[in-house]
Amino acid sequence: MKKQTSHLIIVTIVIVAVIVILLAGELLFVDETSLNWNYQQLNMFDHSLDNFSFTYSGDERDDNGNFSKMINSINSKYPKILFNINGGDLKYNANELYNFKREYLTQDTIAHFNKPILFVVGNHEIINDPKESYYQNIFGSPSYYNFTENNSYFIIVDNAKGKLNSTQLSWLNDQLKFSQKYKNRFVFMHIPLYSPPGEESGMVKAGQGGADALNTLFDANNVTMLFTSHIHNYYTGVWGKTPYIISGGAGAPSENGHPPNHHYIVVNVSDQTVTYMYVPY
Repeated sequence: MKKQTSHLIIVTIVIVAVIVILLAGELLFVDETSLNWNYQQLNMFDHSLDNFSFTYSGDERDDNGNFSKMINSINSKYPKILFNINGGDLKYNANELYNFKREYLTQDTIAHFNKPILFVVGNHEIINDPKESYYQNIFGSPSYYNFTENNSYFIIVDNAKGKLNSTQLSWLNDQLKFSQKYKNRFVFMHIPLYSPPGEESGMVKAGQGGADALNTLFDANNVTMLFTSHIHNYYTGVWGKTPYIISGGAGAPSENGHPPNHHYIVVNVSDQTVTYMYVPY
């Protein structure tokens, strides 16, 4: 009898603990096949190409069907690209990320990418989840990573909180130093260093891991192109010595009185040159 009572107490404690966790919104139901998506996609690259192309896009939350249009446009117009990179803000908040995976990252959906697709974490991926648990359980941990392709070094940065912590900043510094062995250095992060006039704010400006510090670091290491999203529009220019592209046209609603600007960027990389093409859809 005492043994049964003891077992009953243990079961009750477990049930209560699960209920508490559920109420706190911390229990994540993980699809094991989707773990470390970015790393799985990297293993699908075709490394036999001397010259290659990729697309960049970002900000498709609340897309009202536009993201599917973009995917179909990329698949039909650029079937020979090597991969895609997405700049983040996949859904409005972290709780919806598994819906995004089911809607766009499986073969039986209405629209899915025919070539590998890598992701950058955006600020909407940390709404209701500042520890990035949902994002990392799907796309991989840590949320910042690097890879190489032919003559190019790719660095994906997590600036979803508006600045970098000391750990990631040290990692980024090491990556940029190592990347000097390559002809091209491409950096990707969701929030722009600075905001164009009248648009949503950029990164935290001052301090360690802020925009000014990163701009100085990128300038010193001759970054070939800095790709960002966050702003639902298209801008290009130079911050200091660092050229940048802001591309947030993957389907999210227009902001700040601008008309919709749905688009993606096609990047062509050869031994000699890199070209960037704005493609509306």
